[in-house]
Amino acid sequence: MLTNAVPTTSGPIVGSEQGGMRTFKGVPFAIAPRFARARPPLAWTEPRRCTDYGAFAPQPGHLDQADEASCLSLNIWTPAGIDRPLPVLVFIHGGAFVTGGGADYDGAFLAAHGPAVIVTINYRLGPLGFLQLHRHGLDEANNLAITDAMAALDWVRANVASFGGDPDALTLSGQSAGASMVIALATLPQAKGRFIRAIALSAPGRNIMSADHADDVARRVIDELELVRDPGAITSVPLPRLFAAVERVSRRLADETEAGTVFGPVLDGSVIAREPRDVFADGILREIPLWLGSCRDEMVMFLKSTPPAAMIRTTERQLRAAFGDAGWERLLARYRATARIDEDPYEALLSDAFWHRPMADLARLHAAAGGAVWLSRFDHRPALEPFLSQGPTHGADNACLWAHLPDFIDRPILKRKGGPMTPADIDVAARFQASLLRFVTSGAPDIAEAWPRFEPAQEPLAIFGQPFHVVPLNESARVRLWAELSAGSNDKKKMREAG
Repeated sequence: MLTNAVPTTSGPIVGSEQGGMRTFKGVPFAIAPRFARARPPLAWTEPRRCTDYGAFAPQPGHLDQADEASCLSLNIWTPAGIDRPLPVLVFIHGGAFVTGGGADYDGAFLAAHGPAVIVTINYRLGPLGFLQLHRHGLDEANNLAITDAMAALDWVRANVASFGGDPDALTLSGQSAGASMVIALATLPQAKGRFIRAIALSAPGRNIMSADHADDVARRVIDELELVRDPGAITSVPLPRLFAAVERVSRRLADETEAGTVFGPVLDGSVIAREPRDVFADGILREIPLWLGSCRDEMVMFLKSTPPAAMIRTTERQLRAAFGDAGWERLLARYRATARIDEDPYEALLSDAFWHRPMADLARLHAAAGGAVWLSRFDHRPALEPFLSQGPTHGADNACLWAHLPDFIDRPILKRKGGPMTPADIDVAARFQASLLRFVTSGAPDIAEAWPRFEPAQEPLAIFGQPFHVVPLNESARVRLWAELSAGSNDKKKMREAG
């Protein structure tokens, strides 16, 4: 049945209510003119029906279902009949900055079991959200996706009390590309006070792109569209033509540049003025509890893609450049010597380099600055493709996090079907969900005895598997070799700088 009208800053909205859960889908929080900052939506006076997901952000495979001007919507799940303000979780989806949407994440189960208010958001993707055109005559076109997320946070803080949420108890979370955005957003002065906790699951190793690389991407796209003499005309290029040009540029960049990637948050000097890791190291965020997680076999999915993802070649090149060919061979030999029976040493090395080590380094920075931080790894193989055949690769934790026990949910944008969970799936997912909801509610994912916070002297790593357990990260033979090679590389760098 429909809910009563709920007031918002834009106008009243009506959602649906079923099984003690109120759901509001496709709630507009902003409108987005192409390559311009998000603006508040046009206000309305009559109750607006919000029972269906909003338009997808334009993306490959969904350009015909997209509405670029009105794709900035969010979805809210909130328990009915709660007599106290509830903690709030705002989730930023992943998808390599080019795909995905809030519609892939049904928050009803988490909301009921918190209890909590769960919010998923859309933001502009690919060139519409990340192409840096502010140096080509479009003054507002920089880090637009980041400013979209900020607009969503502002909307939630202004309105969530009407849905039973506590605007002063908001946790910002994200997975993959969404985790990179969480890390970037956490460090922005303009985001201070917008949330009190943060969760970043499977953030890529390179969270921020350089301004030079972003400018190079923009120049290439403008050239590919033959708009060098009139870059501003890109605002009227048909979406299929724009996305096709970006795809061609992306393929060339994968082979020609060290970065290998096309889109992501950019150190542009204005929206993002500082490298996020420097902000963490300064201790400015020490009051923000932080949970950083990754999946054990992150890189398997990217190795098995056709062709293998550009990050594979890029990561190996960067390691050889940092440690030399001899250092690379020492690393590969150590991984071969310590590999599990079912482990690909090359994949494990790249997973550590691109995913696990950057998360551990960020945890060290936050802990050393006095912040509370917890580090986890998801080792469970869900009985759902692609994980059933690829193991606990990228997104395995996300599949369990959003499951409606005893079933995995459908992912309409990714075009992945859900299905029944095994007893092992249910056991691990229930623990993972409970840890997240405890973090959202209290600022710690577990009792200290079961999962201690990450400290400079002790580096506990929580393993979500069967059974759940904690291991000392810094006692691994692999970690010790990484530390040795990194120290040698830093010494050589200092000698070059001194000379």
